[in-house]
Amino acid sequence: MTLSPLQLHRYFVEEINCKANPDFDKDKDIKVKDFQVFFETAEDKNPLLRRIRLTIAQNLSQDGNEPFAFKIVMVGFFEVMKEFFESHEPEKTEQLVTVNGPALLYSAARELLALISGRGPFPDANMHVLLPSITFLQFKPMKQKKEKPAKQKKK
Repeated sequence: MTLSPLQLHRYFVEEINCKANPDFDKDKDIKVKDFQVFFETAEDKNPLLRRIRLTIAQNLSQDGNEPFAFKIVMVGFFEVMKEFFESHEPEKTEQLVTVNGPALLYSAARELLALISGRGPFPDANMHVLLPSITFLQFKPMKQKKEKPAKQKKK
């Protein structure tokens, strides 16, 4: 066994909501029309430390038949192993962070949404949110905006 060169130190749920669709018809095909996934990355002063904020959302659409609307925002804190960082090009480090980091948070979000929606109003035991498998290989993260220093008031 070999440890990943990207280690997850901790993560938390920044936001979560899950709402059952009162108009859902279990006898019709489920059509998901508005499923979104995006993430932001931020770097610490130490280039080995990274922060990723992942957002997953599904809205109810007029012509779809989604059983749930939901939004979950996960924030994770990662560390790139020094040996990897020093022995690879910066592009490889970025790929490691932007592919593996969101994937780890996505899998945690999948379990939380399945747990919450599994206690929903639909009697079918298989009627819960199960996020589809996706790849982050071609995703382009949004760089987090740097906060501007607060202006000091003149006395």
